[in-house]
Amino acid sequence: MARNDLRAAATSGMEPIHGADAEPQTPLQRQLDGAVPQARATPLDALAVARRRFHQGLRLDMRGIAAELGVSRVTLHRWVGTREQLLTEVLWESTDRALDRFEREVVARGCHGSRTAEILSRWARDVVDHPGVRYLQEEEPDLFFRLLTHNASVFQRRVLERIRQLLADDIEHGRVTVELSAEELAYVTVRIVESFIHTPSITGDAPDADGNARVLHAVLR
Repeated sequence: MARNDLRAAATSGMEPIHGADAEPQTPLQRQLDGAVPQARATPLDALAVARRRFHQGLRLDMRGIAAELGVSRVTLHRWVGTREQLLTEVLWESTDRALDRFEREVVARGCHGSRTAEILSRWARDVVDHPGVRYLQEEEPDLFFRLLTHNASVFQRRVLERIRQLLADDIEHGRVTVELSAEELAYVTVRIVESFIHTPSITGDAPDADGNARVLHAVLR
């Protein structure tokens, strides 16, 4: 699948389809893909409410979201799946938009080294200061760590692919010369970033965005 197709799949809340491995889509994912006409309240409205609560550092409470939309909890669950599925979509949308923004900034600045290292350094600083991330790290650390870091998670697959694309561009243009494939480097890079962002869940220490930046720039050369 071409890069643009992968990006379109990611930003639509969909995974690339691979035959029998394709997972059923929720109504939210179908509406993100533009396949469902809008009603008075829609799955996209549910995503918007959840996104606002996340950015405010509030808990994504399914009962509260349903009440705000004027729908039942049954309807909300039918639209978005489980609370974990909704939270995953919110986390991914926030991440994808942030990476887009930092990529534009780094390209405009004319970074001479690895763009990936600089993009992810900026992203890590943004993440550790985010009210929603702070809430999840303090109140739901196990859930947060699992949703973002486990190999089987939707978020993990998406972020690995996004970073693989960034690294492939770095390698193609000679900004990274490490003798590893983009796939191998993406795995290593994601683990580095995770180790510095999710330190509270790993060691109990505070996140270290500066340490993350130093290590990324040292590795991606």
